Amino acid sequence: MESEIQEKYIKAGKIARQVRDYACELVKPGAFLVDIAQNAEQRVRMLGGEIAFPINISINDTAAHFHPEKDDQTCVKDEDYVKIDVGVHVDGYIGDTAKTIRVAGKDDLIVCSEKMLETALAMAKPGTTIGEMGSAIESVADEFGFKSVRNLTGHSLGKFDVHAGLIVPNIRNDSQYQLREDEVIAIEPFCTTGTGAVKDSGKPLILRWIVDRPTRLVEARRILEMARNDFQRLPFAKRWVQEKFSKLKVELSLRELLASNALYGYAPLKEVSGKPVAQTEHTVIVKEKPIITTC
Repeated sequence: MESEIQEKYIKAGKIARQVRDYACELVKPGAFLVDIAQNAEQRVRMLGGEIAFPINISINDTAAHFHPEKDDQTCVKDEDYVKIDVGVHVDGYIGDTAKTIRVAGKDDLIVCSEKMLETALAMAKPGTTIGEMGSAIESVADEFGFKSVRNLTGHSLGKFDVHAGLIVPNIRNDSQYQLREDEVIAIEPFCTTGTGAVKDSGKPLILRWIVDRPTRLVEARRILEMARNDFQRLPFAKRWVQEKFSKLKVELSLRELLASNALYGYAPLKEVSGKPVAQTEHTVIVKEKPIITTC
């Protein structure tokens, strides 16, 4: 990896870590999720980064992909498991990091997710197989008596690409793929007191450009242009377009764009048995001595 590229990954990771920690400080009883999101976005730009994907603020049995709409009135409660997942890029090179917090205090579920990640990060060296890493991650969940979420995975990162092809399962698997020097991966174990699987739940709140399509609505055409150009084909929030157009026009436009497969929609993901989920995540550059960019 060229030193200039490595430095951009490290800078993006540093900003992502600072924004993640800042957002976690905002998680207090009565805090509105939309306020946390807006403040986190402002902090990314203040620190010299760009948003790689909308901050995920997922609570309790919602494991991932929740981002508040413009008029969302959801607020934090004492016992909530609040997962803060932040993505920042510098010239397209991404830092991706997450943390679970509770106002009521850290418990074994959160500690388990942190230990799962710590175990995996130590293995992020050339030659480690994806199967070995998945087995080690799930073994930690077993030790705590929890389930590793089997259909959520870590992933490789590329330039302007949050999911660059390689997946890192959080369960035992038979993959013999060996990690390679300078690969950049986001390792993100999820654990739960439930059955260990998630499912789509509700309409997409985060979307991504796929391809240009003819559109009937002027607003749909503008949203597609924004997705391609303003958001650089990276995931974007429904809330961001709600701030530009009327609620009705946004709903009609997104329905049209999703139906034509011009946009991809990320629906909120909920644990199938309704039990809480904890997540911890860092981005790492694979080396003999792994470089954790978001630590």
